[in-house]
Amino acid sequence: MKKNNFFKIEKEETTKKYGKNHIRNKILVNLITFARSLGAVAIIPIYALCGSFAAGLATIGFFATDFIDGQLARRLHVESFFGCLLDALSDKAFGVICLLLLSTVNPIFLAVIGLELGIFAINYKSLQDGNNVHSSLVGKAKTFLLAGTIVGGFFCHAAPTVKEILNYVNVSSFNTLLELNPTLLSTILAIPTIGASLYVAKDYSKKAKEQTKSKELATSSAVEHSKVDEVPESTRPSLDEIAKQRAELNHQKEEIKKAKELKSKSEIFHDLFDTDFYLEHKNDDIKKLLYK
Repeated sequence: MKKNNFFKIEKEETTKKYGKNHIRNKILVNLITFARSLGAVAIIPIYALCGSFAAGLATIGFFATDFIDGQLARRLHVESFFGCLLDALSDKAFGVICLLLLSTVNPIFLAVIGLELGIFAINYKSLQDGNNVHSSLVGKAKTFLLAGTIVGGFFCHAAPTVKEILNYVNVSSFNTLLELNPTLLSTILAIPTIGASLYVAKDYSKKAKEQTKSKELATSSAVEHSKVDEVPESTRPSLDEIAKQRAELNHQKEEIKKAKELKSKSEIFHDLFDTDFYLEHKNDDIKKLLYK
């Protein structure tokens, strides 16, 4: 009963603040993002049954949802941690599946897959360390380049169809290029993406190390300030005072431990979907989502 009242109150407050269509808009945006997850499954039969050209057209549509959901989320003010996580996982799943399909005709795309999984591993480790893993400008540029490489990769292996369509609309400028070996064409497209992925992996790894080091320095500094040995002998506390300070520190430690208790399921559910919570904590330690 209490849980029902909690969600009822939350719904009423959300409706009052953002309007009656807020929840509907949030569902709509997340469904657009989820369509990209479905695309990771749908692209396989599309490629197998309809060929590279159809797969290329389909990937354009699915990649477009990545731009649309982000714009709508900000415009309609429906951002959330759930949407953010779903977006990241959908991007990665759809990209890797498309690259696996392309690797069946050109093994160079296996290198791109390896780098994508490497970047994912770096970010996952950074998340475990409590760091901020928001995509950087170079990361977004790499994602855009990757999308172009995947779409272009499919079209490269459907060069005759592409050439026929372009000639039909009186565009013959690409005829010489499209007559090249499809594997060579897709390799040319993949090389810049490999370079960008290497740079992004290095950039994310560097930022993760810097954030971890910053936390370690802060902890080390706190320990150094608490050392009794650095206090001048004339002002050193007595044994009774040391015992009192130790008891106080133990008490503070217990309070901190209590403060890091896991949230209840209803609280986690609320914070996953709540826009205000996301806007307030999107740059914080991801553990704020799970711990009080």
